[in-house]
Amino acid sequence: MRKFCKAARIFWLTLFILPSTVSAKEEDSARYAIDLERIVVTPSKVEQKYKYSTQNTSIITERDIESSAATEITEVLDLLPSVDILEYGSAGSTRSVHTRGASSSQVLTLIDGRPINTPRDGVTDFNSIPLSNIERIEVLRGPASSMYGAGAVGGVVNIITKSGKDKMHTEVLNKFGSFNTKLSSLTHGYKIKDFDYFLSYDYLASHGHRDNADYLSNNVNTKLGYEFDADNRIALSTGYYNSETGAPGLLSNIDLDDQQENFKKYIDMTYDGKLFEEDIALKFFHNFDRLEFIETFEPMDKDTHQTKVYGADAQISRVFFDVFRTSVGAGYQEHRLNSSTSSKHTYNLKAFYFESELDFFDKGSMKFGTRWDDYSNFGDKMSPSASFNFWLSDEVKIHGLAAKSFRAPTFNDLYWPREDWGIWGGVEGRSTLGPEKAFSYEAGVSGYLFEKFKSDVTFFRTNFDNLIIWTADNSWWWRPENFDSATIKGMEVETELALKEHLKANFNYTYLESKNKSTDKWLIYRPRHLYKLKLAYSPVPKYELGMSAIYKTKRFANTANTSALDYCFVVNSNLSYKMDDGTQFMFEAKNMFDEDYQEERDYSMPGRAFYGGVKITF
Repeated sequence: MRKFCKAARIFWLTLFILPSTVSAKEEDSARYAIDLERIVVTPSKVEQKYKYSTQNTSIITERDIESSAATEITEVLDLLPSVDILEYGSAGSTRSVHTRGASSSQVLTLIDGRPINTPRDGVTDFNSIPLSNIERIEVLRGPASSMYGAGAVGGVVNIITKSGKDKMHTEVLNKFGSFNTKLSSLTHGYKIKDFDYFLSYDYLASHGHRDNADYLSNNVNTKLGYEFDADNRIALSTGYYNSETGAPGLLSNIDLDDQQENFKKYIDMTYDGKLFEEDIALKFFHNFDRLEFIETFEPMDKDTHQTKVYGADAQISRVFFDVFRTSVGAGYQEHRLNSSTSSKHTYNLKAFYFESELDFFDKGSMKFGTRWDDYSNFGDKMSPSASFNFWLSDEVKIHGLAAKSFRAPTFNDLYWPREDWGIWGGVEGRSTLGPEKAFSYEAGVSGYLFEKFKSDVTFFRTNFDNLIIWTADNSWWWRPENFDSATIKGMEVETELALKEHLKANFNYTYLESKNKSTDKWLIYRPRHLYKLKLAYSPVPKYELGMSAIYKTKRFANTANTSALDYCFVVNSNLSYKMDDGTQFMFEAKNMFDEDYQEERDYSMPGRAFYGGVKITF
């Protein structure tokens, strides 16, 4: 608490130091306003106004990303309600996103609607997603399997990338900081009549905060678009990412010679159009991922794991009488694994889904739908859902949801080969695993006032059967397990307040109970209490000051609940100044009070760190 009070004093003192007497332009007076008319696409795969969405969805805009001075995408995701980021260290280390207690493999990540969770382990490599390429992020909290299938048990992170605009736009960014970190990026976009393009290149290098924690990556992305007319557009995206990362391992067993190399590439073609009264969306994509673990100590040993995903999706939507929308769709994916340790494995899936939504003349809406997935190796599953919202007045809305979902075991869950690490334990898969099954429901109330105040309280619960979790026993052997049943329930509270036009505060709190019902033990790495505070102050458009604080209570680190991580309290701050010529200076302080903490047992997090940079826009 003393650390928080100290941080608050620093923030408020800075408010008086920064200039605040200059009048803001009229168009900037509402830059912190709460906009209920903004568009979201993730809940139903079609555009709809935020205030009519029946599911809790957070939106991170390009301005939010820019003002945060963040280096990595997980920094901006970490401040959202019910989102918990687990990290293994500094830049380049493994980062996983958990929502409402759901594991990272139960949270689906999309880029422009293309799923990027690898079928190898079901998770997303967030290091491969550059911030320079992002226009906005939509994070849906809660089940979404009725639209997206397996992997969307806990929620969806949908990243929408930038496209070229009518005005030619170029940005050059250079940042430097602690641990000899260097970030450079170049983006360029333009629209010429009906053709548009956007190009980006990102370079990130760091020595890391531990020995053998170095990281080096290159990221290239290209997006081309063509508009046949106002209602029909085709887009083609492609890119690649490669990285080299040190793998220091556990603090209790440091490894100074292990390395990891990753190479990814993709191609994604999307068509959005209109045929008579129907809206049509078509998507074809291919993801390629090659991950190599290298032990450079003689004799040299290298494990290579290569995955390929081929996918297609089609959806048709139509609105009847301006109040009733129906969408139907179908999808197909083929997943391939070629591993030097797990051999070759392939499966495919077919899916059909539909969703209908009834609008109660701007007073609310009711939505129901279902999806049928048929896996060639796991069998078929049905994922129905129903949700609603209803405006009791112009300021108060109630909402609720009930849904079924499932997650199939990954290639690693089933086929990871036995590795004996001696006294340090080991790891192996379990070929007898079955799919997870989940039933979720939630209810909440939201309040809005004068575009200046927003508050939401949501109660949620998910009952799992055959929950799959990788856990370490007391001998440090890691294996996946199917728990007979588990329950995750809790409450999320979010309050957002725009004070005048210059100051915005966001506070959210998550209470979580997550237990294995068979053993009555807590699930690992789920804090019971999670507090977050974000403050943003901009006296004039040129200046922006931000501060954030995250407090996590104790988390158990093994299934027996005999080992736990202590509470942690981490405070970050940032400052940016934008000149009239388009030059922006930025500064970021992370872990300001040098908190000594861990997100994963025996993996330390970086101490106090400082970063600064300049971005030139023309």
